[in-house]
Amino acid sequence: MFEMNRRTFLKVSAGATAAAAAAPSVLRAMENELGGKDIGPVTMAERQAIPLTCHVCNIQDGAIAFVEDGRIVKLEGNPEHVSTRGRLCAKGNAGMWYTYNPDRVLYPLKRVGARGEGKWKRISWDEALAEVAEKVNAAHKQDPNTIMMKYGRDRTGGAIGRFITTLGSATVVNHTSVCESSKKIGMQPTWGPDIETPDFENTKYILNFGSNIMEAAYFHNPYAQRITEGVAENHAKLVTFDTRLSNTAGRSDEWIPVLPGTDGAVALAIGHVILREDLQDTDFIDTWCNVSTAELKKHYKQFTPEWASKLSGVPVETIERIAREFAQTKPATTYTYRGPAKHLYGSYNEKATMMLSIMTGNVEKRGGYCLPRGMGYNQPEPMPPKPAKASYLASHPDYPLAEHKVSHMTPFWIAEGKQKINVYFTYMDNPVYTNPGAQAVWGKLFRDEKLIPYYVSISTVIGEETALADIILPDCMYLERWEPESMPNSLWPWLGIRQPVIKPLGETRETRIILRDLIHKIDPNGSKGMKKYWNFKDGEDYMRQQFDTIPKLKEAGGLDFLKKHGCWPIYGKLNPRTGKISDNTGREIQAEFGLHMKELSAADMAGATVDGHGTIRKNGNAIGVRRNGRNFVGFGTHDRLINIRVEEWAKYGFNPMPTFKQIPWHKELKDDELILGTHKFNVHVQSRTASVKWLAEIAHSNPVWLNTETAAKIGVKTGDLVRVESAVGHLVTKAYVTEGIHPKSCTIATGCGHWEYGRLSTLNLKNGPEFGGTDDADLNNVWWEDKGVHPNVIIPAVVDPIGGSQGWFDTVVKVTKAGPDDKYGDAEGDWEKHHAAAKQTMRYAYTGDLHRKMHPEMASWGGAGSVKED
Repeated sequence: MFEMNRRTFLKVSAGATAAAAAAPSVLRAMENELGGKDIGPVTMAERQAIPLTCHVCNIQDGAIAFVEDGRIVKLEGNPEHVSTRGRLCAKGNAGMWYTYNPDRVLYPLKRVGARGEGKWKRISWDEALAEVAEKVNAAHKQDPNTIMMKYGRDRTGGAIGRFITTLGSATVVNHTSVCESSKKIGMQPTWGPDIETPDFENTKYILNFGSNIMEAAYFHNPYAQRITEGVAENHAKLVTFDTRLSNTAGRSDEWIPVLPGTDGAVALAIGHVILREDLQDTDFIDTWCNVSTAELKKHYKQFTPEWASKLSGVPVETIERIAREFAQTKPATTYTYRGPAKHLYGSYNEKATMMLSIMTGNVEKRGGYCLPRGMGYNQPEPMPPKPAKASYLASHPDYPLAEHKVSHMTPFWIAEGKQKINVYFTYMDNPVYTNPGAQAVWGKLFRDEKLIPYYVSISTVIGEETALADIILPDCMYLERWEPESMPNSLWPWLGIRQPVIKPLGETRETRIILRDLIHKIDPNGSKGMKKYWNFKDGEDYMRQQFDTIPKLKEAGGLDFLKKHGCWPIYGKLNPRTGKISDNTGREIQAEFGLHMKELSAADMAGATVDGHGTIRKNGNAIGVRRNGRNFVGFGTHDRLINIRVEEWAKYGFNPMPTFKQIPWHKELKDDELILGTHKFNVHVQSRTASVKWLAEIAHSNPVWLNTETAAKIGVKTGDLVRVESAVGHLVTKAYVTEGIHPKSCTIATGCGHWEYGRLSTLNLKNGPEFGGTDDADLNNVWWEDKGVHPNVIIPAVVDPIGGSQGWFDTVVKVTKAGPDDKYGDAEGDWEKHHAAAKQTMRYAYTGDLHRKMHPEMASWGGAGSVKED
């Protein structure tokens, strides 16, 4: 860290004097250029600027790192990036403090005490790789599927999947079920992609269900920019249904509080009014959907505003007014994120909300609800073959529609013997903190060496999960590694890269290299047929194999172009007057719409057939749809139509049409019961930012939000200690009393309350750095004493039987004044109670005859009994 002494003080003083003399011209130049350059305040020399893709969160904003004397000194937005247009959020601006985290792990570590005891010894890479290879070889001989990989966000460009597949294992599990899987499964069978990209900038009406898009939702930087432009410049109306007055709700024209889990009922009732009053786009429905307008009207008759009002608390007149406004304002769009989807029946909710844009014909129109625009990249050849047999954890027959998206049930399934594990790998994951049950469930799993005999963590820091590992392989930070990127976060597709802006600190290696070296140790001479899939010199060579063969990019220079610009294509220049991208004529660039109406060529149609529904097939695959004598690409579904009726859902006993199911344990809430939710701060991600000093200083405590009416009943005010108790545990925290939350709801922010993840996260500031880092003098200036309380230990596992999502917003709690034995920060959960709760929610979810046949053991689980399927 920078230290001030007499010599450096004089140097800085002299530099400051020179800077003051030159400041007017320098500042004027930098202001006019809207970023891309930076000047050192001491030397007045232009700093080295290196473009990259940010990775503080998963949005993947275009960024520029400024380097001086081999040190990263500043991060800002890349003005050539079409999606983020030269802007970074606060998290992105603070990203360099990941690299200079004094508590990051800089060399391989081996556990020498009991798991979780915190005793480690430094070992060499040769020792680490040899030990892990020995364990993997033994597991592979017994059964490749006993080798498991669980990851959070895989930003390695396919290396994680390549590694586990090379080993012949199908046991790979991601984090999606604790994030957005029910949103994905709610959308994907309906129109093809598992996400949407609304044209907020050009819309006139935005109907937002449960998304805090201004600060914490998916794609919040590019989307927040365009919502702001839509509202400020295009005079769009923004209406938000949310249980909490989020920053987005607070900046909306209307915030409409809704009982958690009932967004779908409100959306269905809005649809009822639209169809009842003949405000739908009949031509669009009858042309592009697999259900006619007449069928849709008949189906929606049951979803009256009166019915939805009783469930949600939203007044009938409000539902009817919003329905008319939305249908009669063109163009318009809906948007959702976790609010509707993170429930027991989240996929039903997601389907119900997207139907509003579909029935009003606002799909793929300027200002409407648009398909995502993404670009792919290649994988180095050859690719390893698929594993020989399936793994329970990845295919889980309990949830056939959710595929590999039910990771939060993993501890219970392993404990029940459904999947044996010999070697457990983890990458960019921390379920001991981020998943339901937290330390009570995942912590117990990792401490049990019979269930997890050997645990390898590929990590940058010792978080709550890594603290329980047997060996730590130190990954390098995102500013030190190579990774490919492409995100559909605007209406212009792009490719981007992360590239090292400085050399990796200490002995850290990027994940792709760690995995390559491990495979080479397992199969040194190639006799096992593994080594050939890992034929690259370094991260840059791997990336060249991914990018240098892409048409048009290859002609532009391939990876060398991306190293210079950070992204491709370059659609134009950032206009200093508008803050938008302009083409070479000075006009704002325009997006393409109507992607589903692109016509197939004669070559496409050669040898194709057309069935009775108009679906065009070639070689057994649907390639388009015929409408009015013309052959269109259509949508990415099995028949190239929007599937309002999803037959695959019906096959497994679920309602194939838009519907709503109330969460059973919400039906009769007692007067002293609330529904607990969680939310994010705008400066924090799920678990990795509490160690970033700029961000931790801004937000570090997370009281429970209580409505004023609720707080009055239990006799508490802001700052008072309260006990929050669920069926599986309790915690003690502070109250924040506000009118900005539904009276039957309460919520606690995530991102706080760490017990691992370094000294700043835990506020255990007495000791120095343990694992090779250089200390940070700013840790002597930490003025706050409250690290917050993490809520996940009292949140039970709930699984949407369709989409697999965790029901983050379904937990029923009682909030009372803290008792004499309660202490701030108490947080306890019980494995047995969590396990019983998980079984109970499965009993509620699986209600049809098919599911009773799949789960005869349900009869012994006790509890609520059968709930008739819609």
